Amino acid sequence: MDNFFTRQILRCASLMVLLAVGSRASDVVSGSPEEIAVGMRAPAFTLKDQNDQEFSLETMIGKGPVALVFIRSIDWCTYCQLQTVQLSENLQEIQAGGGQVVVVCYDAPDKVKRFAQRRKIKIPVFSDADSKTIDAYAMRALNGDGDKAGAAQHGAFVIDKSGIVRAKPLLTSFEGRSAVDALVNGLKEASKQN
Repeated sequence: MDNFFTRQILRCASLMVLLAVGSRASDVVSGSPEEIAVGMRAPAFTLKDQNDQEFSLETMIGKGPVALVFIRSIDWCTYCQLQTVQLSENLQEIQAGGGQVVVVCYDAPDKVKRFAQRRKIKIPVFSDADSKTIDAYAMRALNGDGDKAGAAQHGAFVIDKSGIVRAKPLLTSFEGRSAVDALVNGLKEASKQN
C-alpha cells in the first residue's frame, strides 16, 4: 500500500513540475511584457478619452510631464471610481505641480463616457478596451477572467518631457490626500529632469 501511494505522489509531483516548466516556457514564448522600471523609456501609445478626443504620449509630454494612472475599472471598481474623482477634483493642484494627469482603464468607451459625464470628470480618462497599452506597461491584472480579463492592476507612472519614467508612485491608499500628493511630488521631480 505504501509503495502505491508513494508512486502516486511522485507521479503528481512530476506532473506539477512539468506543468510549471511548461507554463514558464509559454510565458517566454508568448513574450510576457517586461516591467517598466524607473529610468526606462515609456512605451508610446495613442488612446481616446471620454470625449472621443485622441491623445498620444508624444503630444502630451510635449506639454510637460505626465502622470499616467492605471485603474482596474471605471465601471465596477469602487476604489478606481473614487480615485478618478479625487484626481479630477484636484486637477489644479496637479497642474500646479508642473504636469498633467490621465487615467487608463480597459472599459469600453461608452462606460468611460457615462461615468465621466455623471461625475463631471475634468481629466482625460482613456479607454484601452483591447488592453494594448495596459500590456505595453506590463500592468495587466493576473487574476482577471471573464468580463474582467484585460483589466489593469493599480499603478502609476510619472513620465518626463523626454519620455523617461521618473517615478512609479504607489496610489492604492485609502488616505484622502496620498494619491494626489504622490503625483504632485512625482511631477515636480520630473519637471526638474529636463
